[in-house]
Amino acid sequence: MAYDVCVYGTMCLDRIRRVDRLPPPGGYVEVVEERWMPGGEALNTAIALATWDVHVALVPNALGEDDLAEHLLQMLRAYPSLDLRFLRLCKDVQTPTCDVYVTPDGHRTMFGSGFAQMSAEEVPDEALRHAKAFTADANPGEASVRACEQAARAGVPVVAMDLHNSDRACRVATILLTSYEWVGRDDNIDYLKRVAAQYRERYGCTVVLTAGARGCVLAEREHQDVVHIPAYRAPSVVDTTGSGDVFRAGLIYGRYVLEREMEWAIRFGSAAAALNAAAMGACAGVRPVEEIKRFMKTQNTVGEEAAR
Repeated sequence: MAYDVCVYGTMCLDRIRRVDRLPPPGGYVEVVEERWMPGGEALNTAIALATWDVHVALVPNALGEDDLAEHLLQMLRAYPSLDLRFLRLCKDVQTPTCDVYVTPDGHRTMFGSGFAQMSAEEVPDEALRHAKAFTADANPGEASVRACEQAARAGVPVVAMDLHNSDRACRVATILLTSYEWVGRDDNIDYLKRVAAQYRERYGCTVVLTAGARGCVLAEREHQDVVHIPAYRAPSVVDTTGSGDVFRAGLIYGRYVLEREMEWAIRFGSAAAALNAAAMGACAGVRPVEEIKRFMKTQNTVGEEAAR
């Protein structure tokens, strides 16, 4: 079987709780609303791609043989192009869960359980055969690095997310994607341009550094310049959980599924992430492709003022 994209990394169940504010130490706050939703960087990205009818092979951590896993799998039946054949269910594994507290500004605070013991899986060759792209997040550690190397050996373009501290992952990456928070926590655009250029020069890959509402910087392997691409303004911000994962899905969809240029793919990812923030849940607000394209045509980006 051939897949469009192979996604490797974290899969969990999110319990999302909406609160008016976070309590001070020793304080109390009432939970306004609670929902159980799919979560984890890899699963969020895979769901977004599957929403756009991309045939996705998900290679995640193992889940337990428990009610939490069954509840999660029940929700995932809504995505027929998301292939879960590589998921293992094990009696001695705890299904990872994440408590996500969301405040009215859309910001979230997270508490995890079961992640420290999370399994690191091998990527079956079948998951990579004829794939247009492979992507991995950093949570599985060394296993993610090995998976990136395996995909590169198979000739599959590698989108390495938050693996900037691994020389081995960077050297095989086609696109190195990470947030400004992991490369110095300075979202000044000129600073990020310098950092992106340094990574490109060192590893010879295309580099995308994201900075939330300030957009991102792009240093393409084939070009000398480094450009700032402003973000789209979210029409409504309910929950920013999963924004980076949906952005990654949009970038992959634009670049490797539609085979568009990098700048367009980044803008598509930015628009998808902006629209996703309107719903509670890491990927609950992923919109259809045509709606995202209409949004791109009718909405302005935040603009250069965000870079000042």
